[in-house]
Amino acid sequence: MTRPDVATSDELPEEIRVLLRAGLPVRADQCGPSLLGLLGVKARAQRPEQSDSRARALDGLLREQLDRLENGELAAATRLLFGADATTSGTTLTARRAAAAAAADYEVHHFRKRIEPKLVELIAWQLRRDSEQFATRHAQPPELHSASRRLVLPADVFAWEAAEHQHVLAVLWGAVYQLRAELLTVARLVSMTAAEHEVTDATNSALWRHAQVLHAARSYQAAYGAVLLNPATALGPAELASFAGWTPSLTPTQELLLAELADPAEGRADFTARLATARGGPDLAASWRQALTGHGADRNHQLSDDEQEQA
Repeated sequence: MTRPDVATSDELPEEIRVLLRAGLPVRADQCGPSLLGLLGVKARAQRPEQSDSRARALDGLLREQLDRLENGELAAATRLLFGADATTSGTTLTARRAAAAAAADYEVHHFRKRIEPKLVELIAWQLRRDSEQFATRHAQPPELHSASRRLVLPADVFAWEAAEHQHVLAVLWGAVYQLRAELLTVARLVSMTAAEHEVTDATNSALWRHAQVLHAARSYQAAYGAVLLNPATALGPAELASFAGWTPSLTPTQELLLAELADPAEGRADFTARLATARGGPDLAASWRQALTGHGADRNHQLSDDEQEQA
């Protein structure tokens, strides 16, 4: 078995072995602090301050890593070993190990002594890698809480600066969600084989919302720099547009044109009218529509499983 050069001096492999004894699903009382402290776990937990919530996030992350095991030849056996497969879910480690060894075509004793430790190390490596990459792949919108009274800020320059940053960030995320709503509308109408004018209207709305994202991203970048002011991510403001869903590729010149035309004080009709008279504007709108709908485009985007669940 080929495995990455992983360090085994930390406690992660041992904590995974503890989980392995009980099998999936993950329970909070079986999780060690190294596993629950992984950035990829805390970032996925709905309530990261609660161990039960982090355990549920770890369960989902572990199943995801089992589905994407770096060693494809042992992927099925590893899912059987951890109880991620329906045939071994809820069974004893002895039964799961026997099923995994048979699936991998190994004698049980050899599997337990030689193969199983390497699988544990591999999963530990994948979990560490996920946490290392999570910061560059993910970002979380500002967390909202139910308010029981009006917002009052102290007369303090630092409070004002913090509120101003939250305002710019909220505008940016708001534009991203508006774009996602329009992209979902386009996908729905295309799937329904709706009338051409309805699809065109939806793609125009999506282009307008995309322009709003670009405008908001440039405003954020002008005020705070090229990277979001968040220690948990290294993403730039312009990269948040991809969180709304797939959009056609644009040249830097086209993005600049859209950002300049996207006046937040004006509506879609004003944006569309100015785009129609701008140099390259009509071609941009036409290519955007073709690529987004798949009509005459090289790429036809389908919702991923995660996007379908969110939709």
